[in-house]
Amino acid sequence: PSVQFNLGAEWDTPFLQGLTLAANVIHTGRQYVDTANTQEIPSWTRLDLGARYHTEIQDRPVTFRAAVENVFDDDYWAGVASYGTLAQGAPLTVKLSMTTDF
Repeated sequence: PSVQFNLGAEWDTPFLQGLTLAANVIHTGRQYVDTANTQEIPSWTRLDLGARYHTEIQDRPVTFRAAVENVFDDDYWAGVASYGTLAQGAPLTVKLSMTTDF
C-alpha cells in the first residue's frame, strides 16, 4: 500500500467506573494487485467502535466486551492474497464477549 495507518483511542468514562469506550480508524492506501504494477485496488478507511465494562461478580473479576467492526458497512478490498487474488474486507461485524478469572 502507498500509505497505511491505525489510529486508536480509549476513554475511561468518569460517569461509570469500569466502563471504557474505544474507537479505531484503519486506513490502507491504494495498492497494486499484480507484480507488473498495472492493476490496483483503491484506498479504504474503516471505523471500529467498542466498549468494555470491568466489574466483580461474586468476588470474581468479570469483563464484558462489545465491538462493532466496519461501522458503516463499507465494501472494500482488504488486500492482495497470494497470486494476485483479492481479499474482501469483512462487512459490519458485531462481537460480544465475557471473560472471568477463576
